[in-house]
Amino acid sequence: MKVLARHAAGKALQNDNLEIANRAKEAKKIDSAVINATSGMFFHEGNVFRGFRTVEKILNELPDEDFYAYSPSDGGARFREAVLNWVFGFYREEIEHGNAVRVVATPGGTGAIHASVFLGLDRGEKLIFPDLCWAPYYGMAANLGLNTATFGFFSGEGFNFKGLQATAEKVASEQGKLALIINDPCNNPTGYTLSEAELREIVTFLNTLIQPVLLIYDIAYLDFADNNARRCFKILSGLNENILTAVAFSASKTFSVYGQRLGALIIMGRSEKAVSEFYDAAKFTARHTWSNANRGLINLLITLDEDSFLKRDFLSELNGVKEIIGKRAKIFMEEAEKAKLLVHPYRSGFFVTLPVRDVHGALKALAEEEKIYLLPVSGSVRLALSAISEAETRGLAARLKKALTPFQ
Repeated sequence: MKVLARHAAGKALQNDNLEIANRAKEAKKIDSAVINATSGMFFHEGNVFRGFRTVEKILNELPDEDFYAYSPSDGGARFREAVLNWVFGFYREEIEHGNAVRVVATPGGTGAIHASVFLGLDRGEKLIFPDLCWAPYYGMAANLGLNTATFGFFSGEGFNFKGLQATAEKVASEQGKLALIINDPCNNPTGYTLSEAELREIVTFLNTLIQPVLLIYDIAYLDFADNNARRCFKILSGLNENILTAVAFSASKTFSVYGQRLGALIIMGRSEKAVSEFYDAAKFTARHTWSNANRGLINLLITLDEDSFLKRDFLSELNGVKEIIGKRAKIFMEEAEKAKLLVHPYRSGFFVTLPVRDVHGALKALAEEEKIYLLPVSGSVRLALSAISEAETRGLAARLKKALTPFQ
């Protein structure tokens, strides 16, 4: 007798990054010399995790109903305003002038990506994204009965536009539609951010396609990029009527409340009808999948939108975190260049990624020879600058070079 449904057969979480990170955490408890560079969370100097004080203040002062009660399935009108103001910033009015826009609250950015993929493709169709990507993209596709097609992320020191173009044209032609995930800015796992010229090239290309297109724009690390990053939405607002953009925002990342799970799916496009249909389906999916999102964090975002003083205080804290990560990155990249350590192009954000020929062998050597724990990605290993102190960063490139030389 087999109770398990056929579509669920063979699915098991094995060697997941969260599990690997937990093993590294336990190793560091036993030996303080261990460098645990696995976590996609920000740790202050001394490997101390703490949340933002402004976030703590707001959440602690919320009335019980605003913290514990159910929220509307899409987050509600005030949440919609708060999300659009936060994400689009200065460019909101310009974006909405030529595009219809809707918002649905989700459990983290993951919920927004999952809903987009679920609503954009039918079983057996292909989802495309770069090979250097956040691993759960593969799992989401598998769980929904989808196939995947990838292309190399880099060509030299820049984005591999030709690889994207060839893969997208092939998939769009074969299945009559295209769904593409781009994680930008501060790409996970590389820390690469598309230049404005690169993003415009992608937009120009997508506008040549005659098939329906869903661009899933994963902005999990938006608030850890430079201050001009939001110009990307102005560029994306120039996409044609046959293209919908599903922006996946992660409040969990921005506000360092990783386990509390709040995000938003922002649906944007020139066709009011297409945007409304996608929104209706997304709201239906929300109600009948996770029901509603985290009420406390919804009100956190609303409070920051409506209280300029609290927003100022939070942004000051956020800028402090960005400065710390930037300092760690500067140290590491300069030392990597001196050590002649191969590193994929990096711009900003939590992670840097090192190409290797044997991922398993590289990770094993690092752990056994140097007590350094990193995570596997396609043909590379990922180092989380967010998780290590400045002291741990100094000299790290040389140690990596020593252990990885046989694998690079």
